[in-house]
Amino acid sequence: MMNKKILEDFISIVGFKNIIVNSKDLEKYNRDWRGFYNNKSLGILFPENSEILQKITKYCFEKSIKIVPQGGNTSLTGAAVPTYDNQEIIINFSKMNKILEIDKSNLTVLVESGLILSDLKNYLDTENLYFPIDLSSSGSCMIGGNIATNAGGINALKYGSMKDNIIGIEIVTGDGKILSSLSKMKKNNKGYDLKSIICNSEGTLGLISKALLKIYPKPTDNFTFFASYNDLGSCIKSFNEIRSLYYDKLESAELIPNLSFEVCIRNNFLKEHFFNNKMPFYVIYRLNLYENKDAFQNNFEKNFHFISNNIVDIIIPNSIEKENKIWQFRDNLVEAYKMEGKIITNDISIPLNKMETFFDTAGKEIKKLNSKIILHPFGHIGDGNIHYNMILPSTNSNESHENLRDQIYYYINNLVEEFGGSFSAEHGIGQIKKKSLLKFKSKNEINLMKSLKKVFDPRNILNPGKIFDV
Repeated sequence: MMNKKILEDFISIVGFKNIIVNSKDLEKYNRDWRGFYNNKSLGILFPENSEILQKITKYCFEKSIKIVPQGGNTSLTGAAVPTYDNQEIIINFSKMNKILEIDKSNLTVLVESGLILSDLKNYLDTENLYFPIDLSSSGSCMIGGNIATNAGGINALKYGSMKDNIIGIEIVTGDGKILSSLSKMKKNNKGYDLKSIICNSEGTLGLISKALLKIYPKPTDNFTFFASYNDLGSCIKSFNEIRSLYYDKLESAELIPNLSFEVCIRNNFLKEHFFNNKMPFYVIYRLNLYENKDAFQNNFEKNFHFISNNIVDIIIPNSIEKENKIWQFRDNLVEAYKMEGKIITNDISIPLNKMETFFDTAGKEIKKLNSKIILHPFGHIGDGNIHYNMILPSTNSNESHENLRDQIYYYINNLVEEFGGSFSAEHGIGQIKKKSLLKFKSKNEINLMKSLKKVFDPRNILNPGKIFDV
Protein backbone atom coordinates (compact mmCIF):
# COMPACT_ATOMS: atom_id res chain seq x y z
CA MET A 1 0.00 0.00 0.00
CA MET A 2 1.24 3.46 -0.88
CA ASN A 3 2.26 5.76 1.96
CA LYS A 4 -0.42 8.44 2.56
CA LYS A 5 2.03 11.37 2.22
CA ILE A 6 3.46 9.94 -1.01
CA LEU A 7 -0.07 9.42 -2.36
CA GLU A 8 -0.93 13.04 -1.63
CA ASP A 9 2.27 14.19 -3.33
CA PHE A 10 1.54 12.13 -6.44
CA ILE A 11 -2.00 13.49 -6.60
CA SER A 12 -0.61 17.02 -6.47
CA ILE A 13 1.63 16.18 -9.47
CA VAL A 14 -0.73 14.23 -11.75
CA GLY A 15 -4.19 15.09 -10.44
CA PHE A 16 -6.71 12.81 -8.74
CA LYS A 17 -8.07 11.46 -12.05
CA ASN A 18 -4.64 10.24 -13.15
CA ILE A 19 -3.81 7.87 -10.33
CA ILE A 20 -5.05 4.40 -9.36
CA VAL A 21 -4.22 2.73 -6.04
CA ASN A 22 -7.15 0.34 -5.61
CA SER A 23 -5.76 -3.21 -5.69
CA LYS A 24 -8.62 -4.60 -7.77
CA ASP A 25 -8.28 -1.86 -10.40
CA LEU A 26 -4.52 -2.44 -10.52
CA GLU A 27 -4.75 -6.15 -11.38
CA LYS A 28 -4.79 -5.79 -15.16
CA TYR A 29 -1.77 -3.48 -15.05
CA ASN A 30 0.18 -5.74 -12.68
CA ARG A 31 -0.26 -8.90 -14.78
CA ASP A 32 1.75 -9.49 -17.94
CA TRP A 33 0.15 -10.53 -21.24
CA ARG A 34 1.10 -14.20 -20.92
CA GLY A 35 0.19 -14.49 -17.24
CA PHE A 36 3.68 -15.45 -16.08
CA TYR A 37 4.15 -12.46 -13.74
CA ASN A 38 1.64 -10.90 -11.38
CA ASN A 39 3.41 -8.94 -8.64
CA LYS A 40 1.60 -6.11 -6.84
CA SER A 41 2.42 -2.48 -7.59
CA LEU A 42 2.04 0.44 -5.20
CA GLY A 43 -0.14 2.24 -7.73
CA ILE A 44 -0.27 3.54 -11.27
CA LEU A 45 0.21 7.08 -12.59
CA PHE A 46 -0.93 8.49 -15.94
CA PRO A 47 1.17 11.53 -16.92
CA GLU A 48 -0.32 13.76 -19.62
CA ASN A 49 2.88 15.37 -20.91
CA SER A 50 6.69 15.40 -20.66
CA GLU A 51 6.74 18.04 -17.94
CA ILE A 52 4.54 16.00 -15.61
CA LEU A 53 6.58 12.89 -16.41
CA GLN A 54 9.71 14.77 -15.40
CA LYS A 55 8.12 15.90 -12.11
CA ILE A 56 7.12 12.32 -11.29
CA THR A 57 10.62 11.03 -12.01
CA LYS A 58 12.34 13.75 -9.98
CA TYR A 59 10.09 12.96 -7.02
CA CYS A 60 10.73 9.22 -7.34
CA PHE A 61 14.47 9.88 -7.52
CA GLU A 62 14.37 11.96 -4.35
CA LYS A 63 12.32 9.33 -2.49
CA SER A 64 14.05 6.29 -4.13
CA ILE A 65 10.72 5.01 -5.42
CA LYS A 66 11.09 2.45 -8.19
CA ILE A 67 9.29 2.91 -11.52
CA VAL A 68 7.89 0.47 -14.08
CA PRO A 69 7.22 2.19 -17.44
CA GLN A 70 4.24 0.67 -19.22
CA GLY A 71 2.66 1.18 -22.62
CA GLY A 72 0.13 -1.30 -23.97
CA ASN A 73 1.48 -4.06 -21.67
CA THR A 74 1.97 -6.40 -24.63
CA SER A 75 5.47 -7.50 -23.60
CA LEU A 76 6.09 -11.23 -23.93
CA THR A 77 9.04 -11.20 -21.51
CA GLY A 78 7.53 -9.57 -18.41
CA ALA A 79 9.26 -6.26 -19.12
CA ALA A 80 6.29 -3.95 -18.44
CA VAL A 81 5.06 -5.22 -15.06
CA PRO A 82 6.50 -5.13 -11.52
CA THR A 83 9.42 -7.38 -10.65
CA TYR A 84 8.86 -7.18 -6.90
CA ASP A 85 5.78 -7.04 -4.67
CA ASN A 86 4.71 -3.62 -3.35
CA GLN A 87 7.96 -1.84 -4.24
CA GLU A 88 7.23 -0.15 -7.58
CA ILE A 89 4.84 2.32 -9.12
CA ILE A 90 3.71 1.91 -12.70
CA ILE A 91 3.84 4.87 -15.06
CA ASN A 92 1.39 4.24 -17.87
CA PHE A 93 1.83 6.36 -21.01
CA SER A 94 -1.64 5.98 -22.51
CA LYS A 95 -2.50 9.67 -21.98
CA MET A 96 0.65 10.85 -23.75
CA ASN A 97 -0.79 9.85 -27.11
CA LYS A 98 -0.61 12.82 -29.45
CA ILE A 99 0.75 13.22 -32.96
CA LEU A 100 2.63 16.49 -32.55
CA GLU A 101 3.89 17.21 -36.06
CA ILE A 102 4.00 15.71 -39.55
CA ASP A 103 6.73 17.04 -41.82
CA LYS A 104 5.99 15.91 -45.37
CA SER A 105 9.07 17.63 -46.73
CA ASN A 106 11.53 15.79 -44.48
CA LEU A 107 9.30 12.71 -44.17
CA THR A 108 9.20 12.70 -40.38
CA VAL A 109 6.51 12.50 -37.73
CA LEU A 110 6.90 13.66 -34.11
CA VAL A 111 4.77 11.70 -31.62
CA GLU A 112 4.35 11.17 -27.91
CA SER A 113 5.41 7.77 -26.67
CA GLY A 114 1.94 6.61 -25.62
CA LEU A 115 0.53 6.79 -29.14
CA ILE A 116 -0.90 3.42 -30.21
CA LEU A 117 0.88 2.06 -33.27
CA SER A 118 -2.28 1.42 -35.32
CA ASP A 119 -3.54 4.96 -34.58
CA LEU A 120 -0.35 6.36 -36.07
CA LYS A 121 -0.53 4.08 -39.11
CA ASN A 122 -4.21 4.85 -39.74
CA TYR A 123 -3.71 8.60 -39.48
CA LEU A 124 -0.73 8.57 -41.83
CA ASP A 125 -2.75 6.52 -44.28
CA THR A 126 -5.21 9.43 -44.60
CA GLU A 127 -2.24 11.65 -45.47
CA ASN A 128 -0.99 9.21 -48.10
CA LEU A 129 2.01 8.38 -45.90
CA TYR A 130 3.30 5.13 -44.41
CA PHE A 131 4.99 3.93 -41.22
CA PRO A 132 6.20 0.36 -41.83
CA ILE A 133 6.39 -1.26 -38.39
CA ASP A 134 3.55 -3.79 -38.29
CA LEU A 135 2.87 -6.09 -35.33
CA SER A 136 0.10 -8.45 -34.25
CA SER A 137 -0.38 -6.15 -31.26
CA SER A 138 -0.58 -2.97 -33.39
CA GLY A 139 -4.02 -2.16 -31.97
CA SER A 140 -2.74 -1.92 -28.39
CA CYS A 141 1.06 -1.56 -28.33
CA MET A 142 2.53 1.95 -28.06
CA ILE A 143 5.39 3.69 -29.80
CA GLY A 144 7.46 4.03 -26.62
CA GLY A 145 7.21 0.30 -25.94
CA ASN A 146 8.07 -0.45 -29.58
CA ILE A 147 11.26 1.61 -29.17
CA ALA A 148 12.09 0.19 -25.75
CA THR A 149 12.00 -3.36 -27.13
CA ASN A 150 13.23 -2.58 -30.66
CA ALA A 151 10.09 -4.13 -32.12
CA GLY A 152 10.45 -5.84 -35.48
CA GLY A 153 7.31 -7.41 -36.90
CA ILE A 154 6.33 -8.63 -40.33
CA ASN A 155 7.85 -5.81 -42.39
CA ALA A 156 11.36 -5.86 -40.94
CA LEU A 157 12.53 -7.76 -44.02
CA LYS A 158 12.39 -4.54 -46.06
CA TYR A 159 12.29 -1.70 -43.54
CA GLY A 160 14.27 -3.07 -40.60
CA SER A 161 13.16 -2.95 -36.97
CA MET A 162 12.19 0.03 -34.84
CA LYS A 163 15.76 1.27 -34.42
CA ASP A 164 16.00 1.66 -38.19
CA ASN A 165 12.95 3.92 -38.24
CA ILE A 166 13.79 6.34 -35.42
CA ILE A 167 15.41 9.69 -36.23
CA GLY A 168 15.27 11.34 -32.81
CA ILE A 169 14.12 10.74 -29.26
CA GLU A 170 13.35 12.50 -25.99
CA ILE A 171 13.71 10.76 -22.62
CA VAL A 172 13.61 11.47 -18.90
CA THR A 173 16.56 9.89 -17.08
CA GLY A 174 16.43 8.22 -13.69
CA ASP A 175 17.46 11.44 -11.90
CA GLY A 176 14.79 13.48 -13.67
CA LYS A 177 16.77 15.12 -16.46
CA ILE A 178 15.18 15.59 -19.89
CA LEU A 179 17.48 14.55 -22.71
CA SER A 180 16.13 15.64 -26.07
CA SER A 181 17.62 14.79 -29.44
CA LEU A 182 14.91 15.53 -32.01
CA SER A 183 16.84 16.79 -35.01
CA LYS A 184 15.13 15.89 -38.30
CA MET A 185 18.42 15.32 -40.08
CA LYS A 186 18.88 11.70 -41.08
CA LYS A 187 22.60 12.36 -41.43
CA ASN A 188 23.58 13.53 -37.97
CA ASN A 189 26.91 12.47 -36.52
CA LYS A 190 27.17 14.87 -33.60
CA GLY A 191 28.65 12.53 -31.01
CA TYR A 192 27.03 9.54 -29.34
CA ASP A 193 23.66 8.51 -30.72
CA LEU A 194 21.11 8.73 -27.90
CA LYS A 195 18.33 6.92 -29.75
CA SER A 196 20.53 3.88 -30.44
CA ILE A 197 21.42 3.62 -26.76
CA ILE A 198 17.82 3.87 -25.61
CA CYS A 199 16.41 1.53 -28.25
CA ASN A 200 16.13 -1.99 -26.79
CA SER A 201 16.90 -0.79 -23.24
CA GLU A 202 13.40 -1.80 -22.06
CA GLY A 203 12.87 1.25 -19.87
CA THR A 204 15.99 0.68 -17.78
CA LEU A 205 17.89 3.79 -18.95
CA GLY A 206 15.18 6.38 -19.46
CA LEU A 207 11.46 7.02 -19.81
CA ILE A 208 10.66 7.73 -23.45
CA SER A 209 8.45 10.79 -23.78
CA LYS A 210 8.67 11.68 -27.50
CA ALA A 211 9.98 10.11 -30.69
CA LEU A 212 10.77 11.48 -34.12
CA LEU A 213 10.04 8.72 -36.63
CA LYS A 214 10.91 8.11 -40.25
CA ILE A 215 7.90 7.89 -42.57
CA TYR A 216 7.54 6.97 -46.24
CA PRO A 217 5.32 7.79 -49.20
CA LYS A 218 2.43 5.37 -49.13
CA PRO A 219 2.88 2.53 -51.65
CA THR A 220 0.56 2.78 -54.62
CA ASP A 221 -0.61 -0.74 -53.85
CA ASN A 222 0.42 -4.07 -52.37
CA PHE A 223 0.65 -7.49 -53.95
CA THR A 224 0.03 -10.50 -51.71
CA PHE A 225 0.36 -14.18 -52.54
CA PHE A 226 0.14 -17.27 -50.37
CA ALA A 227 2.22 -20.34 -51.29
CA SER A 228 2.24 -23.90 -49.94
CA TYR A 229 5.27 -26.19 -49.62
CA ASN A 230 6.13 -29.83 -48.98
CA ASP A 231 8.84 -29.03 -46.44
CA LEU A 232 10.85 -26.26 -44.83
CA GLY A 233 13.74 -26.68 -47.25
CA SER A 234 11.42 -25.89 -50.16
CA CYS A 235 10.18 -22.78 -48.31
CA ILE A 236 13.72 -21.47 -47.94
CA LYS A 237 14.71 -22.20 -51.54
CA SER A 238 11.54 -20.52 -52.78
CA PHE A 239 12.07 -17.47 -50.56
CA ASN A 240 15.60 -17.03 -51.92
CA GLU A 241 14.28 -17.19 -55.50
CA ILE A 242 11.50 -14.67 -54.81
CA ARG A 243 13.90 -12.33 -53.00
CA SER A 244 16.29 -12.44 -55.96
CA LEU A 245 13.52 -11.38 -58.34
CA TYR A 246 11.72 -8.82 -56.17
CA TYR A 247 14.30 -7.64 -53.64
CA ASP A 248 13.36 -3.94 -53.78
CA LYS A 249 9.64 -4.70 -53.42
CA LEU A 250 9.56 -7.61 -50.95
CA GLU A 251 8.15 -6.34 -47.65
CA SER A 252 7.05 -9.49 -45.81
CA ALA A 253 7.56 -13.24 -45.88
CA GLU A 254 5.69 -15.05 -43.10
CA LEU A 255 6.21 -18.75 -42.40
CA ILE A 256 3.01 -20.55 -41.41
CA PRO A 257 2.81 -24.26 -40.45
CA ASN A 258 -0.38 -26.19 -41.18
CA LEU A 259 -1.08 -26.32 -37.46
CA SER A 260 -1.75 -22.56 -37.54
CA PHE A 261 -4.90 -23.17 -39.56
CA GLU A 262 -6.06 -25.82 -37.09
CA VAL A 263 -5.43 -23.54 -34.10
CA CYS A 264 -7.30 -20.60 -35.67
CA ILE A 265 -10.26 -22.75 -36.80
CA ARG A 266 -10.46 -24.48 -33.41
CA ASN A 267 -10.58 -21.12 -31.60
CA ASN A 268 -13.03 -19.46 -34.02
CA PHE A 269 -10.56 -17.06 -35.61
CA LEU A 270 -10.96 -18.70 -39.01
CA LYS A 271 -13.90 -20.50 -40.62
CA GLU A 272 -12.02 -22.75 -43.03
CA HIS A 273 -8.63 -23.58 -44.47
CA PHE A 274 -7.42 -21.40 -47.35
CA PHE A 275 -6.04 -24.36 -49.32
CA ASN A 276 -7.79 -27.51 -50.56
CA ASN A 277 -4.64 -29.62 -50.33
CA LYS A 278 -3.01 -29.32 -46.91
CA MET A 279 0.76 -29.07 -46.85
CA PRO A 280 3.20 -28.93 -43.88
CA PHE A 281 4.29 -25.31 -44.51
CA TYR A 282 3.06 -22.10 -46.12
CA VAL A 283 4.50 -18.63 -46.67
CA ILE A 284 2.55 -15.39 -47.02
CA TYR A 285 4.38 -12.85 -49.18
CA ARG A 286 3.67 -9.16 -49.57
CA LEU A 287 5.31 -6.79 -52.02
CA ASN A 288 5.09 -2.98 -51.96
CA LEU A 289 4.21 -1.53 -55.35
CA TYR A 290 4.80 1.94 -56.71
CA GLU A 291 3.31 0.93 -60.04
CA ASN A 292 0.08 -0.38 -61.53
CA LYS A 293 -0.99 -3.56 -59.72
CA ASP A 294 -2.63 -5.22 -62.73
CA ALA A 295 0.47 -4.68 -64.83
CA PHE A 296 2.67 -6.09 -62.08
CA GLN A 297 0.46 -9.14 -61.62
CA ASN A 298 0.56 -9.88 -65.36
CA ASN A 299 4.35 -9.69 -65.22
CA PHE A 300 4.40 -11.89 -62.09
CA GLU A 301 2.31 -14.58 -63.76
CA LYS A 302 4.52 -14.51 -66.87
CA ASN A 303 7.62 -14.98 -64.70
CA PHE A 304 6.07 -17.51 -62.36
CA HIS A 305 8.09 -20.37 -63.85
CA PHE A 306 11.23 -18.83 -62.29
CA ILE A 307 9.87 -19.46 -58.78
CA SER A 308 7.42 -22.33 -59.27
CA ASN A 309 9.81 -25.29 -58.81
CA ASN A 310 9.42 -25.48 -55.03
CA ILE A 311 5.82 -24.23 -54.73
CA VAL A 312 3.02 -26.84 -54.49
CA ASP A 313 0.10 -24.41 -54.71
CA ILE A 314 -0.41 -20.65 -54.75
CA ILE A 315 -3.26 -18.27 -53.89
CA ILE A 316 -3.32 -14.76 -55.33
CA PRO A 317 -6.28 -12.93 -53.75
CA ASN A 318 -8.45 -11.16 -56.33
CA SER A 319 -9.84 -8.52 -53.97
CA ILE A 320 -8.77 -6.29 -51.08
CA GLU A 321 -11.21 -8.20 -48.84
CA LYS A 322 -9.56 -11.56 -49.55
CA GLU A 323 -6.10 -10.06 -49.15
CA ASN A 324 -7.08 -8.56 -45.78
CA LYS A 325 -8.54 -11.91 -44.73
CA ILE A 326 -5.16 -13.59 -45.26
CA TRP A 327 -3.29 -10.98 -43.22
CA GLN A 328 -5.98 -10.97 -40.52
CA PHE A 329 -5.40 -14.70 -40.19
CA ARG A 330 -1.71 -14.00 -39.58
CA ASP A 331 -2.50 -11.24 -37.08
CA ASN A 332 -4.97 -13.42 -35.17
CA LEU A 333 -2.54 -16.28 -34.83
CA VAL A 334 -0.94 -15.02 -31.61
CA GLU A 335 -4.30 -14.59 -29.86
CA ALA A 336 -5.57 -17.94 -31.13
CA TYR A 337 -2.40 -19.63 -30.00
CA LYS A 338 -2.77 -18.07 -26.53
CA MET A 339 -6.16 -19.79 -26.17
CA GLU A 340 -4.58 -23.23 -26.53
CA GLY A 341 -3.74 -23.25 -22.83
CA LYS A 342 -0.28 -24.26 -21.69
CA ILE A 343 2.16 -22.95 -24.24
CA ILE A 344 5.84 -22.20 -24.50
CA THR A 345 7.04 -19.40 -26.74
CA ASN A 346 10.56 -18.86 -28.04
CA ASP A 347 11.53 -15.72 -29.92
CA ILE A 348 14.71 -16.69 -31.76
CA SER A 349 16.66 -15.87 -34.89
CA ILE A 350 18.53 -18.45 -36.95
CA PRO A 351 20.73 -18.03 -40.04
CA LEU A 352 18.54 -18.96 -43.00
CA ASN A 353 21.02 -21.52 -44.36
CA LYS A 354 20.94 -23.36 -41.01
CA MET A 355 17.23 -23.16 -40.27
CA GLU A 356 16.21 -26.55 -41.68
CA THR A 357 18.90 -28.38 -39.71
CA PHE A 358 17.94 -26.44 -36.58
CA PHE A 359 14.29 -27.45 -36.93
CA ASP A 360 15.24 -31.12 -37.37
CA THR A 361 17.64 -31.13 -34.41
CA ALA A 362 15.40 -29.17 -32.04
CA GLY A 363 12.27 -31.14 -32.92
CA LYS A 364 13.88 -34.50 -32.12
CA GLU A 365 15.30 -33.31 -28.79
CA ILE A 366 12.08 -31.60 -27.67
CA LYS A 367 10.14 -34.81 -28.29
CA LYS A 368 12.61 -36.63 -26.03
CA LEU A 369 11.67 -34.27 -23.19
CA ASN A 370 7.98 -34.97 -23.72
CA SER A 371 6.60 -36.91 -26.67
CA LYS A 372 3.17 -35.22 -26.40
CA ILE A 373 4.51 -31.72 -27.08
CA ILE A 374 3.09 -30.24 -30.30
CA LEU A 375 5.60 -28.06 -32.14
CA HIS A 376 4.28 -24.89 -33.70
CA PRO A 377 7.07 -22.77 -35.22
CA PHE A 378 6.01 -19.72 -37.23
CA GLY A 379 7.25 -16.22 -37.96
CA HIS A 380 9.36 -14.00 -40.14
CA ILE A 381 11.31 -16.36 -42.35
CA GLY A 382 12.77 -13.50 -44.39
CA ASP A 383 14.96 -12.23 -41.55
CA GLY A 384 15.39 -15.58 -39.79
CA ASN A 385 13.17 -14.60 -36.85
CA ILE A 386 11.14 -17.64 -35.83
CA HIS A 387 8.71 -17.93 -32.93
CA TYR A 388 9.63 -21.50 -32.09
CA ASN A 389 6.52 -22.21 -30.04
CA MET A 390 4.89 -25.35 -28.73
CA ILE A 391 1.71 -26.55 -27.10
CA LEU A 392 2.10 -28.65 -23.96
CA PRO A 393 -0.12 -31.52 -22.80
CA SER A 394 -3.04 -30.07 -20.83
CA THR A 395 -2.69 -32.72 -18.13
CA ASN A 396 0.58 -31.28 -16.84
CA SER A 397 0.40 -29.54 -13.46
CA ASN A 398 1.56 -25.93 -13.12
CA GLU A 399 4.74 -27.07 -11.42
CA SER A 400 5.59 -29.68 -14.06
CA HIS A 401 4.73 -27.12 -16.75
CA GLU A 402 7.20 -24.62 -15.28
CA ASN A 403 9.88 -27.30 -14.98
CA LEU A 404 9.35 -28.40 -18.57
CA ARG A 405 9.34 -24.77 -19.70
CA ASP A 406 12.68 -24.16 -17.98
CA GLN A 407 14.18 -27.29 -19.57
CA ILE A 408 13.00 -26.25 -23.03
CA TYR A 409 14.24 -22.67 -22.68
CA TYR A 410 17.62 -23.95 -21.52
CA TYR A 411 17.93 -26.38 -24.40
CA ILE A 412 16.60 -24.07 -27.15
CA ASN A 413 18.71 -21.08 -26.08
CA ASN A 414 21.86 -23.19 -26.02
CA LEU A 415 21.09 -24.74 -29.41
CA VAL A 416 20.34 -21.35 -30.96
CA GLU A 417 23.72 -20.04 -29.86
CA GLU A 418 25.43 -23.15 -31.27
CA PHE A 419 23.81 -22.39 -34.63
CA GLY A 420 25.05 -18.79 -34.57
CA GLY A 421 21.63 -17.30 -33.87
CA SER A 422 20.11 -15.23 -31.10
CA PHE A 423 17.86 -16.39 -28.25
CA SER A 424 16.11 -12.99 -28.34
CA ALA A 425 15.17 -11.70 -31.79
CA GLU A 426 12.52 -9.02 -31.25
CA HIS A 427 10.86 -9.47 -27.84
CA GLY A 428 13.71 -8.30 -25.63
CA ILE A 429 15.00 -9.78 -22.37
CA GLY A 430 12.61 -8.55 -19.66
CA GLN A 431 12.50 -10.89 -16.71
CA ILE A 432 12.27 -14.25 -18.44
CA LYS A 433 15.59 -14.22 -20.35
CA LYS A 434 17.95 -12.72 -17.78
CA LYS A 435 19.75 -16.01 -17.11
CA SER A 436 20.38 -16.57 -20.81
CA LEU A 437 21.73 -13.04 -21.21
CA LEU A 438 24.22 -13.60 -18.40
CA LYS A 439 25.26 -16.87 -19.99
CA PHE A 440 25.70 -15.72 -23.57
CA LYS A 441 26.89 -12.13 -23.11
CA SER A 442 30.49 -11.73 -22.05
CA LYS A 443 31.29 -10.51 -18.55
CA ASN A 444 32.87 -7.38 -20.02
CA GLU A 445 29.69 -6.59 -22.00
CA ILE A 446 27.47 -7.09 -18.95
CA ASN A 447 29.71 -4.89 -16.81
CA LEU A 448 29.66 -2.16 -19.45
CA MET A 449 25.84 -2.34 -19.62
CA LYS A 450 25.67 -2.03 -15.84
CA SER A 451 28.01 0.97 -15.91
CA LEU A 452 25.79 2.64 -18.52
CA LYS A 453 22.74 1.89 -16.38
CA LYS A 454 24.36 3.68 -13.43
CA VAL A 455 25.02 6.81 -15.54
CA PHE A 456 21.43 7.09 -16.76
CA ASP A 457 19.80 5.76 -13.60
CA PRO A 458 22.10 6.34 -10.59
CA ARG A 459 19.65 5.00 -7.98
CA ASN A 460 18.37 2.06 -10.03
CA ILE A 461 14.75 3.22 -9.96
CA LEU A 462 13.96 2.61 -13.65
CA ASN A 463 12.42 -0.81 -14.34
CA PRO A 464 14.58 -2.67 -11.83
CA GLY A 465 15.09 -6.40 -12.29
CA LYS A 466 14.72 -6.24 -16.06
CA ILE A 467 17.49 -7.39 -18.46
CA PHE A 468 19.87 -7.95 -15.51
CA ASP A 469 20.00 -7.43 -11.75
CA VAL A 470 22.09 -4.56 -10.40
